[in-house]
Amino acid sequence: MIHIVDVETTGVDPAADRVVEFAAVPVRIEGDASAPGARLVIEPGVSSLVYPGIPIPPQASAVHHLIDADVEDAPPLARAINHVLGPLWQADPDAIFVAHNARFDRGFLHPLHGAKWICTYRCSLHVWPDAPTHSNQGLRYLLGLRVPRDLPTHRALGDATVTAHLFARLLEERSLDDLVKLSTKAVVLRKVRFGKHAGADWSAVPTDYLEWLANQKSDDPDVRFTVKFELARRMNAKEQTL
Repeated sequence: MIHIVDVETTGVDPAADRVVEFAAVPVRIEGDASAPGARLVIEPGVSSLVYPGIPIPPQASAVHHLIDADVEDAPPLARAINHVLGPLWQADPDAIFVAHNARFDRGFLHPLHGAKWICTYRCSLHVWPDAPTHSNQGLRYLLGLRVPRDLPTHRALGDATVTAHLFARLLEERSLDDLVKLSTKAVVLRKVRFGKHAGADWSAVPTDYLEWLANQKSDDPDVRFTVKFELARRMNAKEQTL
């Protein structure tokens, strides 16, 4: 079974923040998943509020609109996972979990750490590198995904449903094994998305800024890889002119 999952949280730090909502959309592949073009059947999803054990800060509520009163009687995360995935989910050693920016969701879902994961965000960076955005909702409208319009955004079930449709579109372009590999393969980014050079091509960023970034050791593996790639490219070009 393949589960498309999403979480809403009290913040972005798995060490300090907690899950307040968990959802999963089960899907199954019809056809040959070893080649592009397999058909994905999307089943009805299930969600559960989660008791976080800490207050929900207002800045988090401003995103998903959940407040402390909503989750005070909700189950803890382990019980919520069992409710959403079913009590026998751990009996499937080949289960695959899919999320958009899976590193974030996986960081909060400790019971699922040992499973195989596919990241639709990272896959999208490889498959559609020139897309103006690789956010879940941005790709939804860029690709014309036929997602029900009544599902709320920034809620676990709504976002997981969008990811399920995005995963279906990715399977038209790549095999299942390819998507597993792309989920951990480094990406050479096209555009800078932060700082004073935001919006510029990485190839146009001054070398001294790239060297400064290299010393900062960014938490983003793609930024680290892109900086390293660009510096190496310039060094090779310089050597060829000597």
